[in-house]
Amino acid sequence: MKQVLRLPVYRRLLAAFVFNELAWSVGTIALSVLVYRRTGSAIGSTGFFLCAQVFPAFLSPSIVARLDQRAPKRVLPALYALEALLFGALAWMTSEFSLAPVLLLALADGIVAITARALASAARVEILKPVDLLHEGNALSNGLFSICFMAGPLLGGAVVVAGGTVAALLVNCGFFAVMAFLLATGGLPGVGPNVGPVAGRLRGALAHAKADRPLLVLLMFQLIGLVFFTITIPVEVVFAQHTIHAGPGGYGVLLSAWGAGAVAGSAVYARWRRGPTRVLIGGSSAALGLGFALMAIAPSLLLAAIGAAIGGVGNAIVSTGTRTAVQARTPMRWIALMMSLNESITQLAPGVGFVLGGVITALAGTRAAFGVAAIGSLLFAAAALTVLRPSRMTPAPEEPEAATTGAASTNGTSDAPSAHRKSLV
Repeated sequence: MKQVLRLPVYRRLLAAFVFNELAWSVGTIALSVLVYRRTGSAIGSTGFFLCAQVFPAFLSPSIVARLDQRAPKRVLPALYALEALLFGALAWMTSEFSLAPVLLLALADGIVAITARALASAARVEILKPVDLLHEGNALSNGLFSICFMAGPLLGGAVVVAGGTVAALLVNCGFFAVMAFLLATGGLPGVGPNVGPVAGRLRGALAHAKADRPLLVLLMFQLIGLVFFTITIPVEVVFAQHTIHAGPGGYGVLLSAWGAGAVAGSAVYARWRRGPTRVLIGGSSAALGLGFALMAIAPSLLLAAIGAAIGGVGNAIVSTGTRTAVQARTPMRWIALMMSLNESITQLAPGVGFVLGGVITALAGTRAAFGVAAIGSLLFAAAALTVLRPSRMTPAPEEPEAATTGAASTNGTSDAPSAHRKSLV
């Protein structure tokens, strides 16, 4: 881990990553509260989440295809500065509230956010991959994400309670302004040697994923896995209050237990980060299945919290293990677009899981929803251990040096070395 932190440009990207995750929590809480208070309608809240998360997942890949060959040192600061302006406009809209303009601004920010997240992820890969520190960098960012996952909602809620939605939105302006400054002065990579026409880039990336069967398998695994892993999210509050009769405090305990498990899972991944991909993905998915199963049969809050903690451990490992495998498999010329597809999957698949969870709960109750999530996760684990065997996962093709993007060396300068290639399993 110390080797990763010796890279100055990576430290700035990591700081921007932390600010971004905190800003996401603060902004989501502030805007969801604003829309619901001003409309008093679940339809308005649904519209906000559709505009902020679902629609951008469809639109962002085409934007990334137009930006991924431009210099990160110019594009990323500009995107974060644009987010600061958008949140400033949203703060102004609190006094002149109108639902349609707020939803349009939320849509614009959602597109910019997922685009920036994909390009920032690609920049981190561009820095870490040539020096063979991809696993270490992802382990570190995973640990910080788990901490932000616990701290972000608390920070967002505290800011909204103390200063209202205007204060929270202005705090986000500050977050994104700091991120823009950090990256504008951080020596990010310039334009790589493979700059070519924009037309057809997204189609080319999709064709590459389709032609590289192991990469396609990894993307499909992430899509299917996230559906099962997110079935329980919309029904956990019902489970806590009406199934095990733990009340609102019990729901908070379950969330805290899951977050604590995620932090522990980050430590486990950091220790075994270079283990076989099929073991990391299969084992962590089995942990999720076990956690869901314990919650499905839990007679009390204690056993449910233990199940949530085990599920949190698995969640932290499977998400990072799959993303790292995709990054390691992907040639640098397609990395930003693959990260964009990855981000789109992580925003769209949970929607399917949420609907399934709601339907199963309506028909058979919350324990049935947890049971389906458990069975699906365990079947997914078995599939991962089988499908991701070395005999089925062919080595990634060697990437010509001319096709790589300008990767940053350990001092943050662009020297475009050829990417390292390793078997994923």
